[in-house]
Amino acid sequence: MTISPNLGVLIDRTRPMEKVAIIDFDGSNVREVTYRQIDALADGIARALSQRGFRRGDRIAILSANRSDSLAVHFGIMRAGFVSVPINHRLPPNLVDYIITDCEARIVFCDAERRAAVPEGIAAIDFDAPAYADFIDFGSFEAVIPARGEP
Repeated sequence: MTISPNLGVLIDRTRPMEKVAIIDFDGSNVREVTYRQIDALADGIARALSQRGFRRGDRIAILSANRSDSLAVHFGIMRAGFVSVPINHRLPPNLVDYIITDCEARIVFCDAERRAAVPEGIAAIDFDAPAYADFIDFGSFEAVIPARGEP
């Protein structure tokens, strides 16, 4: 395996991609997610963000309980040359607001439970809403190689 300078490309595509990478459990439902599914979703997020006018270095926040979508979005953000800003979902609302505002996040990926914590005026993509599936642009994506000094 060749190590990429882009941390969004941590999935080794030479390994068995049909193996289960993550088991999501939301309290009542179990969902097994393969490495191939996470990799494809990361590419789809990278493509979608790149086609919507985001620029390299833009901050994109993630505010969600642990789930496979959060990880795939994290990888996709980095693959496209943006800065992923994961936010601890247990922080009080005033700190969540401060982090999103201070980092100048252009968009926030969140789950339904935390959607209300996203400050007004900041675009949000709710993992639990149809808009999330509509946002993704599935297809291959060549990861950005960061230039010297880029975040």
